[in-house]
Amino acid sequence: MILNSKVLGSSKKKIIILHGFLGSLDNWITFSKKISENNFEVHLIDQRNHGKSFHSNEFNYELMVKDLHEYISKYNINSVSIIGHSMGGKTAMLFSLIYPDLVEKLIVVDILTVSYNKSYDMIFDSLLSINLEEIKSRNEFNLYLKKYFDDDGFILFLSKNLKRSSNGSFKYKSNIKVLQETYSNVTSSICYHKEYGKEVLFIKGENSDYIDSKNLKITSKLFPNYKLTEIKNAGHWIHHENPDDFFSICLNYL
Repeated sequence: MILNSKVLGSSKKKIIILHGFLGSLDNWITFSKKISENNFEVHLIDQRNHGKSFHSNEFNYELMVKDLHEYISKYNINSVSIIGHSMGGKTAMLFSLIYPDLVEKLIVVDILTVSYNKSYDMIFDSLLSINLEEIKSRNEFNLYLKKYFDDDGFILFLSKNLKRSSNGSFKYKSNIKVLQETYSNVTSSICYHKEYGKEVLFIKGENSDYIDSKNLKITSKLFPNYKLTEIKNAGHWIHHENPDDFFSICLNYL
């Protein structure tokens, strides 16, 4: 099955954007519209078990790389730049290691190849505790999540997983139960037997702890030709928290 996508612009210069865990292509539409206006063709992709892409009981980076390769083959793309955020960044890194000849430029947003000791238990507990059949509006859903989270931006991010079913009630776009069962595959490290010799740009949020010197050194064994840029006044969701600086850095690099 081919991943769901939204294509903006038309150009020989192709870009693929990969969202993070529990995200979707919708998170990147504003950024992608601006990039496409600079003579790029942007492919916004929903990874498996996310957005409008297919659901599967299997979920790991090897499969997401396979999905991406099938998508690129379907669209006859011979060379592409990839921007990947968080989980999408790990997918992008593994894809680049396996298929370096297909990758023009690589931008990895606030993630490294290492495993992360991050717990998603509260997120899944909150999402699965809601009786969606009783929720009448997105605002009601957001108010419920305020019992668990203080960050309105993060609540809005989670609420993008909602969609209306045929009977008018809400349901989740993402395959929440499978993602809960397999999220350790998302926090796991990326390994490969060969390094990626081309240049890669790592973008770090000033207030994020996902990139540090110790783990960057580990990552550099697979990506020795790296550059690191830090964006001020931003945490892990850099493209939302400081969109102007993020856009300028990406456009200049691309």
